[in-house]
Amino acid sequence: MKNLEEEELEKFIRDNKDKFDIYEPESNHNQHFLKKLIRKFKEVINIVPYLAKVGLVTILIFILSFLIWRTYICPPLTRISLKYWKVEHDYRYQIHRSTQLTYNYINNFEVKAKFKFELQKFDDSYKILRKQLRENPSADNIANMLRFYQEELLTLEENIQNYTNKNTQSN
Repeated sequence: MKNLEEEELEKFIRDNKDKFDIYEPESNHNQHFLKKLIRKFKEVINIVPYLAKVGLVTILIFILSFLIWRTYICPPLTRISLKYWKVEHDYRYQIHRSTQLTYNYINNFEVKAKFKFELQKFDDSYKILRKQLRENPSADNIANMLRFYQEELLTLEENIQNYTNKNTQSN
């Protein structure tokens, strides 16, 4: 079943067929038709404004993310030196690992309490040195902080060795 508009259009074409053959289209008919087609195409598929908006939003998000990372998330001492930050990160990892190993080897409650007290003293010293380093990132303060990390790590490794020996002797 044909659409009513199609039937009317076909009837109009049949009735006026002679006129279509007599009259030539205008000379700029092709250009006019092409302009209409391009205009219609641009209305449907013009995505450049959307791409520009997406690009702008992406750049803004990147800048904001960088600023937030730099201000709040990034370790503050990377401003001193990236090499220092890497060394500090390595020491802190080793200290954390050694602390966990020490906790695993300690069986006695009193010894654990003593060990926690030692860790609290380390934490207090660490906070003081860290504050000094933030206020004045001089070579002396960096050396003091690295020396502190080294001493803490050596102490923890001695504790691990002592507790390992004690556990071995008691078995």
